[in-house]
Formats: sequence, structure tokens, C-alpha cells
Amino acid sequence: MSDLFENFNAISEKEWKNKVQVELKGQEYNQTLVWGTSDQINVKPVYTKDSIDYSAIQPLPRQANDWKIISKYTGNPQQDHSFLYGYTIDQSQLDQASFPEYLDLFVKFESIEGLAQLDQLPNLTYLDLDILGYYAQNGWWMNDTKEASLALVEKALALNHVQKVIAVQADVYQNAGATHVQQLAIALAHGVEYIELFGPAIAERLYFKFAVGHNYFFEIAKLRAFRFLWKLILEAYQTESDAFIYTTTSLRNKSTLDKYNNVIRSTIEASAAVLGGSDAVSVTTYDELNAASDFGLELAAKQQLLLQREANLGQFNDPVAGAYYVESLTNQMAEHALELFKTFQNTGGFIACLENETIQDFVYTAARKEQKDFDEGILQLIGVNKFKNPTDKVEQTPVKRHIQHALFLPIAPTRLSEKEEKQTN
Repeated sequence: MSDLFENFNAISEKEWKNKVQVELKGQEYNQTLVWGTSDQINVKPVYTKDSIDYSAIQPLPRQANDWKIISKYTGNPQQDHSFLYGYTIDQSQLDQASFPEYLDLFVKFESIEGLAQLDQLPNLTYLDLDILGYYAQNGWWMNDTKEASLALVEKALALNHVQKVIAVQADVYQNAGATHVQQLAIALAHGVEYIELFGPAIAERLYFKFAVGHNYFFEIAKLRAFRFLWKLILEAYQTESDAFIYTTTSLRNKSTLDKYNNVIRSTIEASAAVLGGSDAVSVTTYDELNAASDFGLELAAKQQLLLQREANLGQFNDPVAGAYYVESLTNQMAEHALELFKTFQNTGGFIACLENETIQDFVYTAARKEQKDFDEGILQLIGVNKFKNPTDKVEQTPVKRHIQHALFLPIAPTRLSEKEEKQTN
């Protein structure tokens, strides 16, 4: 086999470009074949080892080959948990819940009342508490004041049997329409604000929640870039902690129109989450937008099981390492995100950038651009704005909103298909 390859000379990227330039017959190579994104990330038609500068950025794999398959707890005693690593659960469900002790629990927690209940859960490993995320998403502090919110974190940190206490809810930025680079930069600023408030030791008690959307390779690169960037940030604080990344599939591109397509979308997204190095993954159900059914939850969990057991994605630490395209995207995202993170820090940090709406300007400008592309058919969702089912009807679910005066414009998740769904009926 080695003799076969010795008969062929290697072709450099420069030679390939020269050949293509001739075939383009006067058209400009960069304008015709190289396209850019709103993140200023350039995508070329071919990548080689010369496209990667490994001296600057070396993405890090997750610590274990496997990942945790997480599902939502329903309270149904017949809910199948035999193949799960853990459940997400709301604080309000703690009284009525009975869990197998081998399951990890991710408890959504937003109130100082009920902390004592957590002592009764020996398998509570991850507390989904994020006072800064709550502030960003609502425009006011949890428990009314900043001081009360900080006190809640201090009390939660005293729960020594809980491994991770703070969930940096960066998934909201993706679901609100932020670009990949913006998601990375805001998540970094979000995490660093906790370090500034509580000291570097809190890094070991943090984990990061991300959402992944339809742009497959970009999502893989995003997660890989974040793991490297967080390690780089912690070095500046003279501390070490591997980023624990919990990834959910996006709701921004999901629709109640032709809703079974959501199964395909979320499977692709879950694959990107795994290849990007997520430590835990939760798949949103195809019927999440109405009311997630028990069948939908079982199907969503088994989508991951298929990736794990049949596609064998759980056998590798970093299966995309060495893929020149992904490595190049990772490098570009990391570099651009670091620059944007510095902009946020120079403007006063995460809280200040929320209160002066610097972060919101970035997110909502990107969201409007993406919505415009969707409305014009440039960005396509099959069954929604392309190849629509004319007989499809949408079950409208009323949205309950809590009205309260906000201190600034909150960061709210939005879906691309909302206008299409209203027009269907």
C-alpha cells in the first residue's frame, strides 16, 4: 500500500488554488469560492495541514470517552430510566419525586427556600442555579435584590455533597439568536463574573450549559473552542479546572409545523454536541413546543442511545481532532471570541454590559439578521418555510408571561418559525 502512494506527488494548497483559478476563467477565487459569516469567519473550499496553526490553539478533549445521557423527569412512575445517566428536575418536583440513587440529578433552583431539601438527595450532583443568567433573562435579580442573590449562591456553595453548584446558562444566547462567536464571548464573560464575585475557587463548582443549532461543523467547533478558552481564562486567575459542558439541542430552529422533522434536527444537533466534546447532553423532544409527551422524552433519550451504542460515538475522546476544516473553524472562533470577550471586560464586565445593553445590541442585531434570512428563504427549515405541508395545522399554546418592570432589556429566547406558525392558521 505504501508503494501505491509513493507513485503520487503531494499537491500543495497553492498548486490547487492556481489550478482552480485557471478553471474559474477570470472570476476571483476569494469572491467566488470563499464565503464568510457574520462572525467574520471565512470558509474555504479546501483545507490542508497548512491551514492550521497548532502553536496558538490546541483544543482539549473531554476527560472521558462517554457522555451523560440526560432526560427530563416527569414524575411518571413508568418513565424508563434504565439507559439514562441523569434527570433534569424542577425545584417544585422535589417533594413528590423518588429517584434511583445511581442517577445524577440536575435540579433547577431559583429560590432560597427549600435548600434543606437538597440535603436529602445523596445523588444530587449538579445544581442548576444561575443568578446572573436569571438577571440576564428577566432584567431583575432573583429574590429581588443583588445581595439576596449573592447570599443564595453562598448558601448553595456550602452544600458540600453537590459537585457543581452554578450552571452558566449560556444556552439562552443561542436560543436568542446570538452568533457562535458571541455565544462564546458572552459565556466567558458570564463565567468570569462569578470568579470576580466569589473568587477563583468557584471555578471548580461551575459548569456551562450550551445549546447547539443546525450549523453542524460550526457547533462542533464552538464547543471545542470554549473548552480551550476557559482553560486560558483560568490560567490568568492562576487556577485550573476542566470545563464541564452540558449541551441541549436548540429550540430556536424548532417548529410546531411538520414537527416530526424536529426529530431529525435534534439528532443531528446531538451528534454535533457529542463530537464537540460535551460531557452531558439533553435532547429536546419533537413535541417540546406544545407539551413534551412521555413518548417524546423516551424517543429523545433513545436518539442519544443510538448515537452512543450504534454509531459508537462514545468510544472516542476527540473524534474530529485533525480534521483540518473543524480545526480551522475552532481556531478562528476562539480568536474572534477572545477579542469580543476583551471588549466586554473593557466595558465593565458581564453585569455592566447587561445594564448598558452592550450584550443585547450584539445578540439582537445578529438575531434580526438571522430572522431576515429565514423570512427571505435564504435560511431554510424544511416543512416550515420550504416544502410546507398545506394541510398542516398548528396547535397554539398560550404563553404565560410574568409582568414586572425590568432594569434593562432582557435576553429572551425566540424561534424563527413563530410568524410562519401564526400565518398557517
